[in-house]
Amino acid sequence: MTAQVVVPDPDARCPVCREAASGLRYAITDFRVYDCARCTLVYLWPQIDDEAVRDLFARLYSEGEGSVPELATYYDFTYTDEPGNPLVRIYERWLDAIERERPPGRLLDIGCGTGLFLAVARRRGWEPYGVDDCARATAHARDHFGLDVWDGQFTEFAARKGLRFDAITMWDIIEHARAPVELLAAARDVLAPGGVIGISTPNQRSILDVVAGMLYRASGGRITRPLEKFYIEQHFLYFSPETLRDALGRASLELVRVERELTELRRLSLSPAERLVLEALFLAARLVGLENRLFAIARARGDS
Repeated sequence: MTAQVVVPDPDARCPVCREAASGLRYAITDFRVYDCARCTLVYLWPQIDDEAVRDLFARLYSEGEGSVPELATYYDFTYTDEPGNPLVRIYERWLDAIERERPPGRLLDIGCGTGLFLAVARRRGWEPYGVDDCARATAHARDHFGLDVWDGQFTEFAARKGLRFDAITMWDIIEHARAPVELLAAARDVLAPGGVIGISTPNQRSILDVVAGMLYRASGGRITRPLEKFYIEQHFLYFSPETLRDALGRASLELVRVERELTELRRLSLSPAERLVLEALFLAARLVGLENRLFAIARARGDS
């Protein structure tokens, strides 16, 4: 779509290219959603502060409480390493893809949460390291999975440990970053030769944006609730395959592969009617290439 040109808040700079002039995509209840005029990234403004983010994730892990009721059970699947857990199956698939690029070695999971991914990776022969700023989640990683994980920020962890990693993963992390290029560059700096970075993130160019955006425009901007189930307060930025490639390139990383995926509906709290609607939307998404999630692997530019 062609975005409406507006004069934005002067502080609402694109988190990737720092361009100030942007187009307004949507004005929803608590935020504006901007298109960057230079690099085309889609991002939210204003951003909630760090303390609000920490509080939100503590409540999501412990109570499932957040602005989107459908996510009430989303984090329930992060606590148990069982073959029938759909999240375990997703992690196994992502590890299959990573191991086609790099055999098991030392692995760092940024935003490791409860440690489930590291537990799955350890079972496959990886040496696991993790860092997360949510103390409730990392306590489970230590107490339940027996993992030695770091409480705090990735940059502090990297500076203190002085390690290099054969794989670094960021599952649902980059959309929360206030400085995504700097995060990617810091990860690149601690990659071992031939190492890879795995990323998962919402796909902005998805069926959810298309349908919710049509309702928004048809109603003259009055119908915002469908958009507010996709554009949520803790996601500061939304990538497409092209804008993700651009952000990686700015951090001297190159995209090895990118795939579109769909949210696992078993992780959502849905009524029968909601489930039917989403199943229909996701079927259409598969047909037209508008799946709502991205999975990507990158490596340092020039590395092979």
